[in-house]
This record gives sequence, structure tokens and C-alpha cells, in this order.
Amino acid sequence: MSSDSNLCDQKFRREERRRMVRSQIEVRGIRDPRILDAMNSIPRECFVPQLQASSAYEDKPLPIGCGQTISQPFMVAWMSELLSVVPGDRIFEIGTGSGYQTAVLDFLGAVIVSVEFFPELHRIALRNLEIWRPGFSNQHRLIVGDGTRILRSELRFEKILSCAALPRMPDTRSSYFQALVPGGSFVFPTETPTNGQRLIVGKRTLSGWSFQNHGGVRFVPLLGAKV
Repeated sequence: MSSDSNLCDQKFRREERRRMVRSQIEVRGIRDPRILDAMNSIPRECFVPQLQASSAYEDKPLPIGCGQTISQPFMVAWMSELLSVVPGDRIFEIGTGSGYQTAVLDFLGAVIVSVEFFPELHRIALRNLEIWRPGFSNQHRLIVGDGTRILRSELRFEKILSCAALPRMPDTRSSYFQALVPGGSFVFPTETPTNGQRLIVGKRTLSGWSFQNHGGVRFVPLLGAKV
């Protein structure tokens, strides 16, 4: 990963970000001005390996090591919009990766607990986020470990976001849903028996649960003991 903060400030890269937002995100229907502001403001080149920096604003995922990827910019914006973040929301993020989605959640005013399965990526994300915004790790919890074990039903979050595909639709009695407060949302990709991966938004209501299928996606698989 690039550790040169000067790379994050170059004028031509700011223009690349603006073009990315116009041509990849706005044209696909993302309208939330806070998310557009986040995507315009956060230097994606600081969250990809240095060898990938020239491709930072292309419309595709990029490898970040350990067999993992940083999602394409549109996917990050779309999932953030589906999550409907309100400032002060407590969010549990599964899969810190290189920290880019985490930075967007922070920009939107969330209080974040983010878990990364791979220690190497955890260290990279910490470094990237501190370069982007010094003091980041003093305001949020970044954990290395198995998110399927760390997320417990007695914890309470307004939102949960998985950046890796669950192997199946989880039971509503699982910690994925029981850790949500009433009114909370869980945005996650999941494998389906016949249609590949689908992006799902699950919401906890006062009387039960509601689910929306937002169509086909492609994510790395979720790793952990309880998948």
C-alpha cells in the first residue's frame, strides 16, 4: 500500500475522482449528496496497493492481497446508500479489507466496529486510514479476527454491513439479525442455490423482518468458523 500522503493530494487525482463520481456513480442512480461527497473526497488511491494506484478510479474491483479485493467504486457507493447511514449510527462492518468502505462510513458519521479476517490486511487498513485521517483508530474499533465469532446477539448495532458473501441466507435467529436494534438494517451479499450471489437488505421491524433482493453481485466469500 502506498504510504506517501502526498499521493493523496495531487490535483489530477481529485479530477479523476470527480470524473469517477460523474461517470460511474451518478449515472447509475446514486443521488444521496452525502455519499457523492464522500466518494469525491476520499482518495481511493490511498486504499489500493501502490502497483494498482494508477487504476484506482477504474470501474472495477482491484486486488489488495490475501486473495481479497477492494470493491468497485459504484458498489461501495451503492451499498452505502442502501445502508441509509445516519450520523451516530453504530455499524458493524464485516471485512475491513484495505479500509476504503470503512472510510466512507466514517465520512457519513458512523461509529464503526470493523473486523478483518487477515492480520496483514488489518495492519494495512489501519495504516491507510491513519494516513487518510490521523486519529481514525482512536474513534473507531478495528479488530482482527473472525467476524462470525465476534458478532454476538447481545451486541447492539443500528446497521451491519458485510463486504464478503455469506454462503447462504442466515436465519433471523442468528447474531447477524439479533444484534440489530429494531429499525436496524443489514446489507449483505449472499449465495443462492440457483441464482449465484444476490445483494440483500434485511430490516428488523417491530413485528419481524423484511428483505429486499437488489440483484446479482460478485464478492469474495466470507471466511470464518460459523459461515
